[in-house]
Amino acid sequence: MKWIFAAILYFALASAGAAAEKVLFAENFSRGISKDWENVAFFKTPTPYAVVREGTNCFVRGVADNSCSGLTTKLDVAPPEKLKLHWRWRITGVNTNGSERDLKKFDHAARVFVAFDTFIGPPRSLNYMWANVEPVGAVLEHPKSSRAQIFVLESGNTKAGEWISEERDVAADWKRVFPDRLMPKIVGLGVMTDSDSLGQALTGDYADIELIGE
Repeated sequence: MKWIFAAILYFALASAGAAAEKVLFAENFSRGISKDWENVAFFKTPTPYAVVREGTNCFVRGVADNSCSGLTTKLDVAPPEKLKLHWRWRITGVNTNGSERDLKKFDHAARVFVAFDTFIGPPRSLNYMWANVEPVGAVLEHPKSSRAQIFVLESGNTKAGEWISEERDVAADWKRVFPDRLMPKIVGLGVMTDSDSLGQALTGDYADIELIGE
C-alpha cells in the first residue's frame, strides 16, 4: 500500500506543478504570420520573413540579403516570479567574418529577443543569439547599447542545418545582466536575421516560440 500512496502523492504533486505553469504567449506559425506581428526595419532595408512548411513542421524563415529587420510582436505581460522561453531554430550558416563585438561586422543568421518596459529611452532587451565566433555561454553587451544584453546559445557552423531546441530562464538571465533592477513588464518578443553590415546572405528559421510563467 505504501508504494501506491507514494505514487498517488507523486502524480498529485506533479499535476499541481504543471497546473502552476501558465502559457503567456505561444506561436507556431501554423496559420501564417498574423497581424500581431510586425516587420520592424530600423530605417534599413527589411529582411523578408515568410512561413515555410516541411511536412508537419511549420516555421517562419528570415532570409537577409544586405538587409536588417526584426519580426516582432507587442506584449503586455506583468513579470511572473519565474519566466521561461522556449523555441526551436535552425540556420544554413553563419558569416565567419562577422562579429558579436564590432558593430561594423554585426550580422547574424538568427537571434531571438525579449523586450522590457522602460520609463525613459529604448527598451532593455535580452538577446539570445546564434553567434558567428563568440563561444557558447558568452554573455556580452550589444556593441551599440548596454541596454541590449546578448547570450550566446549556439556558435559557428557545427550545428548548421539542424533544428535545435532552446529553453531559457528569462528571470534568471535578467537578474544576471541587470542585477540592480527588478524585471519590468515584458512589452515585446521577436526574431531577427540580418546581413546589412557585411552583405553576405544569411538564413534563419524559427518555430514553436513559447513564453511560460509560473
